[in-house]
Amino acid sequence: MTPPRRGEIWATSGGPTSQRVLVISSTVYNEIADEPTVLVALVVGNATAEGFCVSLGEDLWAVMGLVTFVLKASLTTCERHVDVQTLTDVNNMLFKILATPDR
Repeated sequence: MTPPRRGEIWATSGGPTSQRVLVISSTVYNEIADEPTVLVALVVGNATAEGFCVSLGEDLWAVMGLVTFVLKASLTTCERHVDVQTLTDVNNMLFKILATPDR
């Protein structure tokens, strides 16, 4: 299997239903042979720009508030790669989440 690249949308297996995810870990990290996981954000079909979601086009949304890891072995099909502007929007949303100061 070719290592997943940052910005790719993948279908996964291993759960009761197939789920789409957006790979957000760096391609360099993803190419480490001894590292079995990649960092991802959940991809859903019904969301809005409110909250922590970023539009991926084609009525798909990355839920940036749901960042997790998955096993590389559970990634079954690379569906497509998002464009540079979308990846920038993802980065900006992660920055907003992580840089929001405590009160």
